[in-house]
Amino acid sequence: MSKTSAAKHEKTLRTGLLHDAFGHLFRRSHLRSQQAFAKAFDGSDLSPLQYGILELVELNPGLTHGELAEGMVTAPSVVTTAMKPLLEAGFLVKRANDDDGRRAGYSLSPAGAAFFAALRERILEAEELLLAPLNDSERQALKRLLRRLTTSSRL
Repeated sequence: MSKTSAAKHEKTLRTGLLHDAFGHLFRRSHLRSQQAFAKAFDGSDLSPLQYGILELVELNPGLTHGELAEGMVTAPSVVTTAMKPLLEAGFLVKRANDDDGRRAGYSLSPAGAAFFAALRERILEAEELLLAPLNDSERQALKRLLRRLTTSSRL
């Protein structure tokens, strides 16, 4: 059967409002973001959450677990799961806080700093893959609108 014949026999899937619903579009955009990250970071075994943790710890040595969760805008349990491989690999160092021994802060180990430095620029590649269909003006407009949407306290 030729491609034309096969296309004529395919059932057209009715989606109703699904493909116009913002939640669905955000989900599909998130999937595209994950795919772009995976392609740019191929071979690194690093997840987007782990990248974010390394970025925050590099910029804020001594950051606590709670501060990491707040900075990542996620639950502390999610941070715990994402951090586990980074701690096991020796990329993160956990140290007791000088002011309060019950609180611990995280820093990059020398190996973690080298690992992150070698991969950090790949985030620009991931961003480019994700945003390839948009021109600079559209990218800035989308970023502005997403920031406004995500910082609104109204629900």
